[in-house]
Amino acid sequence: MTISFDATDAIVAGTDLSERAQNAVDWAADRADDLDRKLIVVLALPEVPIPPRSRLFEAMRTGDYPEHLRKLARERLQLLLDRVHSKHPDLEVETVIDQGLASYVLAQASKVAEMVVVGARGANAPVKVRALGGTADAVVAYGRGPISVVTDHDTVTAGGPVVVGLDDSPEAEAALRIAVAEAVRLAVPVRAVHAWDLTPWMVGPMGVSTLMAIPDQEKLAARIDDMVEPYRQQHPGLTIEVDVVEARPSAALVAASEGASALVVGSRGLGGFTGLLLGSTSKEVLRDAACPVIVTRSADRETR
Repeated sequence: MTISFDATDAIVAGTDLSERAQNAVDWAADRADDLDRKLIVVLALPEVPIPPRSRLFEAMRTGDYPEHLRKLARERLQLLLDRVHSKHPDLEVETVIDQGLASYVLAQASKVAEMVVVGARGANAPVKVRALGGTADAVVAYGRGPISVVTDHDTVTAGGPVVVGLDDSPEAEAALRIAVAEAVRLAVPVRAVHAWDLTPWMVGPMGVSTLMAIPDQEKLAARIDDMVEPYRQQHPGLTIEVDVVEARPSAALVAASEGASALVVGSRGLGGFTGLLLGSTSKEVLRDAACPVIVTRSADRETR
């Protein structure tokens, strides 16, 4: 199954026409305008739409519910388009109604898009949504390239730093590259965070296992400094701060996201961020971060 639009090098924003999705579209529009990229707003409709109970018998009688739904979607997308153009009159915007699961459509688009942006419910989401995940979780899990998640409680602090979670993995290098580009675009500093934590298996009756020495924070900071030094040389006017902390990675990143413009993390990594975006830790970061989260990958894009 293929998608019905060409997302190559575009900023793609998924919408379900909810308020939280509007926040994501607004964030995507700001970015597309800054980067002079095309914005594609995508609404995915189910292949077999099920009408609400109030329209069930009428839909069964007339058989026109799918077309009714598409007509309503076109009208609401036009309102959304008008809103975007009121803020960005020169921005090229395309609206698309595609059929299929939203997560599948957006994951496919992410193979060639500059970035995919999706809205998500934050800490106020129902327990069942937190437990089972949602569209944003699925896009992050199966997408390629950068995926930005904007929750319903995110705020972008003007002048706030771009926070990036770092270790020594290839994914961290990709995250740093995107964080620097984002910071240069916004003219804000970069805050590079590395977290380490003593997990329960490292601690026995006699204390910390001799098989696992407590990390030397100065050495860790020096390693992270070595990673960021080339970017300091490329951008002499850019401030890059290195912060090594003893904390759970998710807790450290969520705390650092307060007052930040964006939080950038790799999809998976070594050291303090092993499996960061796999399972419960990923949901914690994506759900609880106080700013938009950009998830990067090292080298799994389609060849262009």
